[in-house]
Amino acid sequence: MKGEVKFDKKIGTYYWVVDVGTNGTRKQMKRRFKTKKEAEEALIEINHTLNKGAFFEPSKMLYKDYLEQWFTTKQKTIGVQTAKVYKDYLNGRIIPGLGIFNISKLSPIQLQAFIDNLSDQGLSSATVKKIYNIIRNSLEYAVDFELISKNPAEKIKLPKASHKEMTVWNEDEVNRFLDLAKEDPLFIVFHLALSTGMRQGEILGLRWRDVNFEKGLLRIQQTLSHDGKSFLSGAKTKSSQRNVDITEKTLNLLGKLKRLRSKEKLRLGPAYEDNDLVACTQHGTPLNPANVRRSLSRLINNADVPKIRFHDLRHCHASLLLSKGVHPKIISERLGHSSIKITLDTYSHLLPTMQAEAIRKLDEIIK
Repeated sequence: MKGEVKFDKKIGTYYWVVDVGTNGTRKQMKRRFKTKKEAEEALIEINHTLNKGAFFEPSKMLYKDYLEQWFTTKQKTIGVQTAKVYKDYLNGRIIPGLGIFNISKLSPIQLQAFIDNLSDQGLSSATVKKIYNIIRNSLEYAVDFELISKNPAEKIKLPKASHKEMTVWNEDEVNRFLDLAKEDPLFIVFHLALSTGMRQGEILGLRWRDVNFEKGLLRIQQTLSHDGKSFLSGAKTKSSQRNVDITEKTLNLLGKLKRLRSKEKLRLGPAYEDNDLVACTQHGTPLNPANVRRSLSRLINNADVPKIRFHDLRHCHASLLLSKGVHPKIISERLGHSSIKITLDTYSHLLPTMQAEAIRKLDEIIK
């Protein structure tokens, strides 16, 4: 066995020292322990690692300093809005909680305590999972670059997912809401959300050049940021850049709105800021997402329908199509999901009804 355990009389601790030099270069490592037994057990472990050829010299870098470098690289491979989410979690949760530790000293039990604490603070299981994924991904990168030998986040246990029951409107509620909202300046926003399943940013970033009146479809190629201050080229994910077929009724509404926009541009002249937007203010500027949500809340109260978020309008679209027997693959494509599995997992609560319908049809087939 390489190395030996020694006692430091000055500070009263035991330590092992082992030669880890390679290619003729002599290099020693030391690790201190409170007891001789701990030092001997640790020496056996390091020798086992050396014999397997799996030894990495532990990095002396603090986790917060490493994360800064990692994020500089990572943000080049993800979308702008996703990068903003990452940065918020890094600065708001991960760095304050784990940043002061040496990256090589991060242990599974330490990370498990951090994750458990997030859950104890009342964060949703989905939020905790997002934070964990950032930590796991960052440490996997550290393994790839040989800063650490293995990823301490691999065996972390996440809190049990708490599935909140999804609130969606039925046909009567959808029509009651739209009937009331048709006189509202933002009617087209709500109509598109319910009739296409588009996300809020996709609707607020939709341009007239993205509307194909001849083929009856919309191209999702630009989104408005969450804060309403900038346009983002593309969509949330690669699969989100898509074409969405629209109904004749939606085409007629868009045609009327385009003619109205042309009149407003002529009336206001230079005062009209032409961003080519379908949904915009009277002066052509982007709509504030917060104002859209406030308008939705007001209309919901007046229409006397269940309270839902703007994103739930997208769920309403999907659930109504599923209830009419539309194939989940088609719905998945309309929503811009990367796979049909996401669609099925999200709307699995509606499948029992579809199963019952399938059984009824089987009774008709098999006499």
